Amino acid sequence: MRTTGLISHVLAAVRARLWVYVGAVALVGVAVLALEQSSEDTVFYKSWGFDATNLPYKADVDARMAVEAGKARAAENGKMLMVTFGANWCPDCLTLQKNLRDPETHAYAERNFEMVNIDVGDSAKSARVERDLDMTVNTIPLAMFYSSEGEPICDTQRGELKPSRHYSSREILGFLREVVDYRRAVSPDQRQ
Repeated sequence: MRTTGLISHVLAAVRARLWVYVGAVALVGVAVLALEQSSEDTVFYKSWGFDATNLPYKADVDARMAVEAGKARAAENGKMLMVTFGANWCPDCLTLQKNLRDPETHAYAERNFEMVNIDVGDSAKSARVERDLDMTVNTIPLAMFYSSEGEPICDTQRGELKPSRHYSSREILGFLREVVDYRRAVSPDQRQ
């Protein structure tokens, strides 16, 4: 009888604390999955030269305020404004940003442009940006260019930068030169 009583007490204790044990196991499982996902993200971003702390498209940036601040900086510095719409999950967007960081391309862009990146990584963000900026985001990466006076010059609404993963930093540099010299956006693979 004594053994049966002990077993009954143990089973009652486990039943009483079952949710504690299930919760602990679930918490450990979630932690393992998060670490695994974090590791996959790290590998994904590192292939483009980024890590989780320096991603180009920040989720907490207010599009309207960022563009207005960019226009103000462009006017103050006598530069054009380049606004890039993209997402951190988009290989073409990350490749474009990587190419913009190439030393020669970066130096040219710094001399000629104020730059703003806008995250449109999900449908809610995209809809909010479209509403706030009265525009359509039909492809990413999408770049819009403005004069130092804040007037629209050209954009890549026709997908000129869509296959950015196939462009080199030299081709992106040529694309930017076309924007500066001729005020037009011509796909890097269509330039003469």
